[in-house]
Amino acid sequence: MNIVYFVLGGSTVIHMQVNFSIRTFLAQRSADDVVYVVTDSPAMYAALPHVTTILITPEQICEWRGPHDFFWRVKIKVLQMIAQKSPDKPMIYLDGDTYLYSSLDEIKARLKQGHGMMHLDEGCPGDMKQKSQMMWQTVNGRTYGGVTIGRQHHMWNAGVVAIPAELVVKVTNLALAVCDGMLDDGSEPVVVEQYALSIALYESVVQMEEAKRWIGHYWHYKYYWSRYIAHFFVRSYRQGQGVEDELQRIRKTNLKRVHQWVLVKRTISKLLGRIY
Repeated sequence: MNIVYFVLGGSTVIHMQVNFSIRTFLAQRSADDVVYVVTDSPAMYAALPHVTTILITPEQICEWRGPHDFFWRVKIKVLQMIAQKSPDKPMIYLDGDTYLYSSLDEIKARLKQGHGMMHLDEGCPGDMKQKSQMMWQTVNGRTYGGVTIGRQHHMWNAGVVAIPAELVVKVTNLALAVCDGMLDDGSEPVVVEQYALSIALYESVVQMEEAKRWIGHYWHYKYYWSRYIAHFFVRSYRQGQGVEDELQRIRKTNLKRVHQWVLVKRTISKLLGRIY
């Protein structure tokens, strides 16, 4: 399996999140699994085994933003690049604020059955508010990449995108065509790349599944997860631990229980009106 991350900028917090997420996957890695990190800061991942960094330049980013200068089009281009580089392997893309807490083998088994995954089903954009509704009003009933958009095309959260091996090229090419077509029609762009990936995967796979059963995505809880991750790496530094030691710690940790601790901390903070 190809495990893909896309991360830009110099934020230490973000790079720590990605490093931790990578470790949760390396803790269950099989011999044919490769982690790709497409980044402008490859040195942040140089010490990790089984990780291939791909340097992305400002010029490449500018080109991949496309004629409508849409930044998140770059995400689809990153997935398309990996798909074309390795068209015979399943692929899973992950935002940095994710962690694997259940069986990676189960995810692979679902992909072998022709299932596709994104983090969660958010519903039809026609039932949403604000910018998603504005996008829907533009694209509903129109055809992009041979696909006519309708209410069956739900918006799926793109913090996780998992594609079966035989479909990686098809899905990424279709997603780019849908994304570009929507942008050409003047659609509200805020979630176009996410909707394009949702449509392309839905149209291509046997069945869509929510990846949240196996993978946590803590975009609403970043403050407390960042504190936990910082503590994780400080402990490694103090105890002189290497990557393999960290992987052993992750294997022994119930990350779902960690998230429950995060929820408690956040609830207490809200009740007290201050960070706890």
